[in-house]
Formats: sequence, structure tokens, C-alpha cells
Amino acid sequence: MKLSTSLLFLSVLVGSALTAAAPAPAEYGVGAAGFANVVKARRPLNILLTNDDSWASANIRATYYALKSAGHKVLLVGPAMNQSGKGGTVVFPTSKTLTAPGRNNSIPVGAPFSGKNATDSNIRYFDGTPAATALWALDFDVPDVFGSQDKLDLVASGPNEGNNLGIPVLAVATGPFVSDLSGTVGASRVSVGRGISSIAFSASSAPRDYTLLDLNNPKDESILIGTQTANLISRYGDARGNNRLFPLGLGGNVNYSPLNATCPVPTWAATRISGGNALTDKVILNGAGLPTYQNLVAPGVNAIINGLPTLQGETAAVAAGCTAAFSIYSQDYDAPITATAPLAPAVGLTIAQLNRK
Repeated sequence: MKLSTSLLFLSVLVGSALTAAAPAPAEYGVGAAGFANVVKARRPLNILLTNDDSWASANIRATYYALKSAGHKVLLVGPAMNQSGKGGTVVFPTSKTLTAPGRNNSIPVGAPFSGKNATDSNIRYFDGTPAATALWALDFDVPDVFGSQDKLDLVASGPNEGNNLGIPVLAVATGPFVSDLSGTVGASRVSVGRGISSIAFSASSAPRDYTLLDLNNPKDESILIGTQTANLISRYGDARGNNRLFPLGLGGNVNYSPLNATCPVPTWAATRISGGNALTDKVILNGAGLPTYQNLVAPGVNAIINGLPTLQGETAAVAAGCTAAFSIYSQDYDAPITATAPLAPAVGLTIAQLNRK
């Protein structure tokens, strides 16, 4: 280890009293060759990283190391098992120990309902749905690592194994705590509801176990996804200066086209969630005569009511290829006054008539 000029000068003054400090041991995964394209953040953030695919997903582990390589302080808390498609449902464990193994046997039966990685205590699991996992992490793990929830800058949810595009991923049932379909978005929305900035990330990738990660290969699919996720967070955090990453009630939704050797670095685009051929479902019969779903471009999910109408829809943007779409969503489910104004007379008259004694 070489001493700087100033340290060398000081060492002459004090003689043998000054010795160079031993270098800190390398932290596993951080700064690995695969993360050569990760940009350093000027504003290091305190980040809770969660998902719905479980703590054993290659995407979330790659993103964990990418964020740490960028200089952020990161706590990873993922579901013990794959919880895709649970939306914003909150289901807590009913047993103090796991009755089934974690994804890909990453946790044995009989382990506690929450726990830590044996070699990295900032990698943790919880036996619950994605929204439940996020809530547990905010109330138990975040204070343990960051001191308090107030010191948390961002909840990053994902990157999901598969895209979450359009209005259906944000659809609501029985109130703002329950988002249909996407557990990745559900964990993000419940965090925004708690007053914390959050972004949901979803990739065009298949399920993959973290043990298959090649941390020294910058072309590894999950490394590509993790690198882009970390770079978006770092660049956006730097651009926000000392401000909150999002105003209260707002969050982000990011979706990637397939990232691979043909498209290692996507073109980023500011997009909107609705419009641009956003999809919902219709019911059809499969070859066995049983009901299944089919994607449907429907007018209701493509009506442009909020946001900038000039922005491209995220569904169309991702379908165009080699694109990363960044949309902003709102936790406020009320329709804007400009849209409801024509309805006000009928609503007022209806209520007045119903309230007549």
C-alpha cells in the first residue's frame, strides 16, 4: 500500500509512530468485475431492496451487489418463497417456523419465519407476501440496520422476473392496500403509502436462482439488469439533490425490454402507465375446454385521464425493444377534478334525492 505525499511527510515528522492502516477486507460481490459498468452515486442512499420472487432470485441478488458497488447502503429483505401474483395482499406467517422450504431450498423447513444470511446479515428473508414482507422490513429490519424508518431514502422493489406493464398492475381491490396482480408493485405501493419513496422494477427475464450468478461476467443477464437498476437509482438520486426522491404519494414503475448480448444497455424513456396498447384480460377456452385468460387491448385501460398525454405508453415502449421505461404512479385513487366536473351535477342531485327524509 502506498502512502500519499502528505502521509509520507507526516511519517518523517513522527518517525515509526505512523504506519499504514491495513486495507479493509473486500466485501463479497461489491466491485466484482461484472459490475464494471455501475456508476458511482454522488448521493449515497439508504435503500431497502425487496421483491416478490423471493430472496433467492438472481435478479435481486445482482441488484444488491450493484447498488452496494455504486456506494449505497442496502438492506435486502425478500419473501422466503416465490410470491408472484400476490399483488398488495398482506399475509403474515401463521407459524413461528417454516412449514415448507424456501425457494430452491434456500431455507430449510423448521427455520424461523424471518432470518438472515449466514455470511451477510443485510441479506434477509420473511415468510410472507411481498406487501407483508415490505411492512415487516420497515418496522423490524430497517430500524435494526438504519436506526429508524426516517433515515430510509428508498424502497426498491424487484427487479421482477417478468414485466409488469399497464393499468392492471396498479388495479385496486378493497382499497389502496390491495393492488391486484403484481407483488412487485404491491410492495412498492404499500411503501409509498407509508410515506417512503419507492420504485418497482420489472425485467423481461425468466426465473433464475442466485447460485447461477456469475459476478465476474458483465454480460450475465441478471448483472445487466442489476447494473441498469442501480444506475437509474443513482442518477435519479443525484438529480434530486437533497430533496425527497418522490413527493408524498408518488412512486416509480420501471420495465425493461430483454437485456442480453444484443441489448446490454437499453435506451431509457419517460413513459406513462396507461395508453400505448396497455393490456387487460379476457376469458377464453383452452384446448381442453377449460377457461384461461388472453391479453386484450381494451379502451378502459388506455383512457388517458392523468399525467402527460404526450408520453409514450410503457407497454408500447418496452415492446419496441431495447428500452427501459420509467413511469410515475400516484397513490391517490381519486379522479382529477377536470374529469369529474361533468359528473358533479348528477352526483349532487343523486345524493340530494337519496338524503330526502
